[in-house]
Amino acid sequence: MMNKASAVSNSNLSPAPGGEAIRSHFWQNLVAAGIFLAWNASFLIMSFALPPGHSRGDVGPGSLPMQVSIFGLIVSTVYLIQVLRGMDLGGSSDKIDVPRVAGLLGLFIAVALSANWIGLALCLGIGTGVATLLFPGQKPFVRALATGVGFWVIAYGLFGKLLELPLP
Repeated sequence: MMNKASAVSNSNLSPAPGGEAIRSHFWQNLVAAGIFLAWNASFLIMSFALPPGHSRGDVGPGSLPMQVSIFGLIVSTVYLIQVLRGMDLGGSSDKIDVPRVAGLLGLFIAVALSANWIGLALCLGIGTGVATLLFPGQKPFVRALATGVGFWVIAYGLFGKLLELPLP
């Protein structure tokens, strides 16, 4: 016997409101949870390769990526548990906009590959500005310019100047 609100057989969970539609996005959410877990686990493994700190009290450059990936693993695990318990966390019922997704993926790859040549802060500014143009809305060029400049200011001003981190 399988309860409609749970992906686990013989579950004692009460059925969720909405009837049969509860499982409509189960596989999408399960795949997403698996991808999130794998991404954060690989990020954690890569953070162990960063060098340790050189002075007393210095946690080293690997500390923040390690903390972010551990938090990501915790959140991904909670997400996976919710999916397995049968909670419908949404998903795409419509066709996926393949050109927009492909454009964003290509843009992400272009930004990652060009950061060493023109600088990370400038790449983030240009990339986020162009990504904004892929979404509908009023005054797209004003939004794109504001988004690009805002990301550049955050990357350059916060990380480059205030935190004095070397940016590529």
